[in-house]
Amino acid sequence: MGIVSFILGILSLTGTCLALIPLLNLFNCIMLPLALFGAIFGLVDVLHKRDAEKNNALGIAGLAMNLLALAVGGTRFVISLLTTWGIV
Repeated sequence: MGIVSFILGILSLTGTCLALIPLLNLFNCIMLPLALFGAIFGLVDVLHKRDAEKNNALGIAGLAMNLLALAVGGTRFVISLLTTWGIV
């Protein structure tokens, strides 16, 4: 699950950064659910490997990237709703 979270983190962070370009804000609607699923997978991986002495670096990295993508994408989404009165 850590690998899945890491890959989804890379994809969602890249898509969220592309959504900062003015006419590409549609990527934000696609990347926010992707980042949410990646964060859930990363959290499950970290909690699953917490008791066992296994390496959970990919889960932690994926969780961090997905949370960053959620923060940036959520902020972009709220700003878009406030400035365009609901037209995303």
